[in-house]
Amino acid sequence: MIMIPLPLFASLLLAGALAWFIAHRDMRLRAHQLFAALVFGYCAISVLISVRWGYGVQTAATLIALLAPVLPALAWLAYRALSGARKTRPLWPLAVIAANWSILATSRDLADLAILSTYIGFGLLLLHHARQGESGLALSPMADTGQILLAMRVTGGALVASGLMDVFILYDFIFHDGRHIGTAVSVAQFVFVFVVGLISTLGHSTDARAEAEPDPEADTTEEDSAIIARLDQLFDHNIHRDEDLSLRKLSRRLGLPDRKVSNAINRVKGTNVSQYVNAFRIREACDLLSETDQSVLQISLAVGFASKSNFNREFQRVTGKTPSAWRTT
Repeated sequence: MIMIPLPLFASLLLAGALAWFIAHRDMRLRAHQLFAALVFGYCAISVLISVRWGYGVQTAATLIALLAPVLPALAWLAYRALSGARKTRPLWPLAVIAANWSILATSRDLADLAILSTYIGFGLLLLHHARQGESGLALSPMADTGQILLAMRVTGGALVASGLMDVFILYDFIFHDGRHIGTAVSVAQFVFVFVVGLISTLGHSTDARAEAEPDPEADTTEEDSAIIARLDQLFDHNIHRDEDLSLRKLSRRLGLPDRKVSNAINRVKGTNVSQYVNAFRIREACDLLSETDQSVLQISLAVGFASKSNFNREFQRVTGKTPSAWRTT
């Protein structure tokens, strides 16, 4: 009977996720291209892991070692592309990959240490980038920023955990002659590859152009108030109905850097950008619930929410009631 290793199931599921991602995203955008490449990379390494540990094909180990440092660098580049930073093509991640390959070619004993450091390093970078919040995801639709920030944290944590897995492997070699490595690697890589590869499909960009962002100021200024006044005028024209509305779109309409718009909203309104936008959406939704017979789903889509579940959650957060309860009061 032919054995089907656990990571092979991950590769099949990731292949389906990749097909879904390509079918539902605008693949002309760099961020989407990078995320698709990332999911494909995880799918490929999952197949290689199943061949190596499931069927004992030793040559697959070399291919795994070559592909392994590419994935964390690609993950960082993919999430970074959502920020819309002007320097969109940093070369240093490519230098990190090249350094890993050089070490692999010259010293196999140091290759594992280099890969370990690469995973932990890029994992920490992703966790640090996630701390910037919405201002670090200027190209993402407002409705997706929370999910993407979660995905960044999960990916960063998983990369760090994967690096620490190598420490366990070293321990097992020293104290147990490597008896537990095959099982541990198969299970851990299944979880790691599948979770990180699947969650990478949450990456969603609406634009690919960029402009510089200044550092935030310490206190509220008259300029902040002027920015909010201009934003309020935009929302008077129902700009919130665009379900793909992003921080970048708002900042372009004002001709201002993303960070300046985000900071003005944070300081003057005391909320983040998504909450500020959703307040206008919920306000219109309340009027529609009171004045029309449209269904909750129709209203949620009309005011700019991409899904009924997001609408219900935000509606209850803002009003303290469900849409149905609001309609009956």
